[in-house]
Amino acid sequence: MTKFLVVIYNYIMNEILGRVAFTIGTVDIYWYGIIIATSILIAFALSFALLKVKGLPKDLPIDIFLAIIPLGIICARLFSVIFDPGTTIADFFKFREGGMSIIGAILGGVIGITILCAVKKYNFLKIGDLIVPVLILAQAIGRWGNFANQEVYGKIISDASWQFFPVSVLVDGQWHMALFFYEFVLNLIGFTILMILYFKTKKTGICTATYLIYYGVIRSILESFRDKQYVLKWGNVPISQLISVLFILAGISIVIWMVISQKKAKTQVEKA
Repeated sequence: MTKFLVVIYNYIMNEILGRVAFTIGTVDIYWYGIIIATSILIAFALSFALLKVKGLPKDLPIDIFLAIIPLGIICARLFSVIFDPGTTIADFFKFREGGMSIIGAILGGVIGITILCAVKKYNFLKIGDLIVPVLILAQAIGRWGNFANQEVYGKIISDASWQFFPVSVLVDGQWHMALFFYEFVLNLIGFTILMILYFKTKKTGICTATYLIYYGVIRSILESFRDKQYVLKWGNVPISQLISVLFILAGISIVIWMVISQKKAKTQVEKA
């Protein structure tokens, strides 16, 4: 069974997928870009389907798209070149050489949504509740771009009985932990949880808080298994792990705020 899986994996990587999807003239079009673009479009389309549940404006996804995509891309690249020891800010425009951070994209998206809410007077947490289910789905799909690029992998697996996909991934002749696949599965689970919460609860902020805590825990754990040469650092501190912890704290803070707000509202009702 293990040998069969290895054969299938090698066939997919060498004959079907690879890094380059097709070439236009002398320009290679990479699977990574196609997969990321597809994940964004799916998230965009799904957000329209979720509007009716919360009675949100019909054109809201367009506002969100325009607010977060430019800043998300800029910050994803900026985060990577700043904290990758092998690059500098001068490498910012060398997009085709790789280097886009999902953590940076999320931070850019938060900035964009903050600006949008300030201009349009939207409730930040209500907008966040709409975004996070489709965001984590896009993250799950996007991880297959890492599969095509043979990146986001972990420590070497020396035990031959575990050297098969999806447990491990073959990179430069060595089998590594398939971290991208682990996160893909965990993100799909997170998507399911968030969709259930989105449809079942009327409490504003619960989806946003759950996402921050859930993804923060996942990323902080998986990052510790990542190949060290691909870990973005601020000095000696793994920056993605640090921000993941901040995500968890932010999520917990939202929950605490919700509980306090609910108690205050209940007290005011009782006094009335």
